[in-house]
Amino acid sequence: GRDDLPEPNSASLIEGLVARVALLEREVAAAGSGPEPSSHFVPADASASVLAQRVEQLEHENYHLASMYVAGLQFHSARTLGEVMQTITEILLNFVGIGAFTVFMLDEERQVLFPLAREGGDIEACGEVPVHPEGNSQAAMGPVAAMIQRARPWTRGDPAYADDNAIMYLPLVSNRRLVAVLRLEAFLAQKPGFDDNDFSLLSMISEHAGIAIETAWIRAHAKAVALQRQAVEHLVSA
Repeated sequence: GRDDLPEPNSASLIEGLVARVALLEREVAAAGSGPEPSSHFVPADASASVLAQRVEQLEHENYHLASMYVAGLQFHSARTLGEVMQTITEILLNFVGIGAFTVFMLDEERQVLFPLAREGGDIEACGEVPVHPEGNSQAAMGPVAAMIQRARPWTRGDPAYADDNAIMYLPLVSNRRLVAVLRLEAFLAQKPGFDDNDFSLLSMISEHAGIAIETAWIRAHAKAVALQRQAVEHLVSA
């Protein structure tokens, strides 16, 4: 993650991103107005090339911060589990370039993960996965035990949980409570791999999707109750 991003409070996150976007827009405008006069001779084509590269760099960072702002705003405004799933889908497809993924929610009563939403594959092909598989170190969701033990959102520098079934497993966490696991399965055809901006978006999803899921769950029940598959699926389909 980036050290200059605001604290993970939805309102402060959005305000901080808006401020940085505005700052970058001013930098782009200043760069576009051309370099200050100089007594040193600089070939016109070299100067134009440097300026073009700087404008492109600023516009790229501006786009990234704008995408972070949109993502944060969508999670902050999501009121139902269905809206949270839709936000996750839009961010992964449009901003990160993930074409196939599955959201596994945690059934806290039965201690299993169950597939709730899937893109780029048949959800019926995904079964439940025990959170603590007994005596099976090769379990398909082996990384989950480590994520539950850490009980915090993923950030750049944390282990990139992965196995033969996934590019990466992303924990969705709220207040040290793992509520779901996002299995990233394949990139879009035009996407070669993760870049630095993707990691900050994944970190945002790990925390803010987790908070949004727990908030929507509590809103639906008016109190804190254990996540349970039948109730979760009912809320999403309602």
